Amino acid sequence: MADLHDVIIIGAGPGGSTAAYELARAGLDVLALDKATFPRDKTCGDGLTPRALRVLDTMGLLDRVLSAAACHHTITFVAPRGHTASADVISHDERYQSVAIVPRLILDNLLLEHAVASGAQFIGSARVTDLRRESDCMVVEAIQGKQPVTHRSRIVIIATGASTGLLVKMGILRRPPAMMLACRAYYDGITHLDQSVQCRFDGVPLPGYGWVFPLSPTRANIGAGIFRGGIASWWMPESARTVFDNFLRTPSLRRLLEGAHLDGPVKGYPIRIDFARAPTYAERVLLIGEAAGLVNPVTGEGIDYAMESAHIAAEQITAMFASGDFSLTPLRAYDHRLRQAYQRLFRLSDRLRLCYLNPFIVNRAVQAASHRRDLRDAYMNIVMENDDPLQALSPNTLAKVLLG
Repeated sequence: MADLHDVIIIGAGPGGSTAAYELARAGLDVLALDKATFPRDKTCGDGLTPRALRVLDTMGLLDRVLSAAACHHTITFVAPRGHTASADVISHDERYQSVAIVPRLILDNLLLEHAVASGAQFIGSARVTDLRRESDCMVVEAIQGKQPVTHRSRIVIIATGASTGLLVKMGILRRPPAMMLACRAYYDGITHLDQSVQCRFDGVPLPGYGWVFPLSPTRANIGAGIFRGGIASWWMPESARTVFDNFLRTPSLRRLLEGAHLDGPVKGYPIRIDFARAPTYAERVLLIGEAAGLVNPVTGEGIDYAMESAHIAAEQITAMFASGDFSLTPLRAYDHRLRQAYQRLFRLSDRLRLCYLNPFIVNRAVQAASHRRDLRDAYMNIVMENDDPLQALSPNTLAKVLLG
């Protein structure tokens, strides 16, 4: 059959490009499609955790990414009442003991170029409109430029982020899930920018948080995100832009941004955090990253999960081609591997958000952590996903918070 690829990847963000790199290196015929041309901006907080840095290192990309990044070794938490607690970033490997802030305009392009250099093909300006099974292959319909085109492959990876239109159309999702909502902008000309990553709970309705992620001594990615699901929908604004604007009006942000200027548009975006209940596969289809709901329900971080799940998917697909088995059995095995790696984390993170991201507890937690090194280290290990989130919910930890 003409133009039959081994794997087509829909979406060329960090997850899609990582999968393309891994599969091309394994000798498979890989085609990546994206609705955008690259380089392109992607609305995000731009933060890379130690886990993400570790994956980039295994791909041979870490030095190139870090050369374009601002690396920070401290995270500062600000409570609604103004209490602050700063903690050192903790990683099991000291090589990755920082949070790197790098614009997605740069990061995603580096990852895609790396995949193409490894043998993957890429077509931009290709908006996928349909995906269906046809005999022993998958048919991908797209609008490329303004022309309808058809591509075929044995397996498809969907890496479309929070966009759920294709998943709903295919019946993989019944309806779009509840999502976090976020809004961010770049500011430059900041004269007193603290060179640490700031996670702020002042001026943002809970559960949610604002952030100041420095990109240089004078430039930062500033934003705010909220979760509107469940009972929180009673008091949450419907628009992340409203939350963002209110965050900028807080006295601390007004002082920070005095004399600074907006460097580009203000952009809002949804964030899927529903992995614990989300499907991860269908016939000859695997979902990775945010398309599988793999974004941390507390921090909103998803780049590390996108790249890690891409690695797992690539290993599974390589094994499928080696065995010639394209049935649902190895696809279920992929889902099993994801559940083993992340299911407990996501279920506990849901509870952690409910327990901690309310005014009473977050004020007490930050205040207690400001003078207790053990609490600071415990929280940092949880935020960096070095430890089980259950530690934050243990009677011992909660007693330290409540008793100060």
